[in-house]
Amino acid sequence: MGRASGRLLFAAILVSAAGIPIAARGQDSPPIDESATAAKEDEQAPRSASTAPQANPTSGSLPSAAPPLVPSEKPAGLDFDLFGPENAASAAANSADKIASTGVLVQKRRHRLETHQLLGLTTWAFMAASCIVGQLNYNDLYGGGSGRGNYMMPHRLLVYSTTGLFTATGIYALLAPQPYKRPLKFDTGLLHRVAAIGATAGIVAEVVLGFITARTADAGNPSGIANMAKVHDVIGWTTFGFMSVAGTAWLF
Repeated sequence: MGRASGRLLFAAILVSAAGIPIAARGQDSPPIDESATAAKEDEQAPRSASTAPQANPTSGSLPSAAPPLVPSEKPAGLDFDLFGPENAASAAANSADKIASTGVLVQKRRHRLETHQLLGLTTWAFMAASCIVGQLNYNDLYGGGSGRGNYMMPHRLLVYSTTGLFTATGIYALLAPQPYKRPLKFDTGLLHRVAAIGATAGIVAEVVLGFITARTADAGNPSGIANMAKVHDVIGWTTFGFMSVAGTAWLF
């Protein structure tokens, strides 16, 4: 019993000795400031109030959250285009007008060239008749014929008609518009132009030489009239050859 009581007393003394420092530390720590605790509570209260959804007094439902703002990639005041839709629409309109005008020119060119072709073939036929009747007139006057001049007036009428038709044919060709540029190359079109130029020169020479020959004959100067008539005859057939080449190149 004496040993048990001694052990219990020794344990009690140890527990008391261990509790003394704990109590001393509790007494040495400063007391908690009640005002600081209240300030912290006041700071947390507005945050919780701002984050908490507010009830709508009219409908009683919570409002939807606002969509986030997306920053613009372009600076304010510079959002414009110098070549915008207006210029694009203007360019499209100009292109449409150009296509429409080109179509009109193509139609006009086709009509005038068709008329040119018809007049050209008619001129070729009249030129052939003029050459044939002119050859008969030359044979009659300077080739050992009767010399009566029976073919003179028919030849003149055919020459006048051929000259008028040839002029009209050339005018229709010159007035045909060119809706687009064509490169210059050797083809049937170029051959037709060269032959037409040769025929034009021949027609002009025939008209001038014919008038000179007629006036020389009327003046009663027979010297050289036969030679002039011979040159007139040769130029006539040469002009007919140019017309034949021009018509063949145009048709084929």
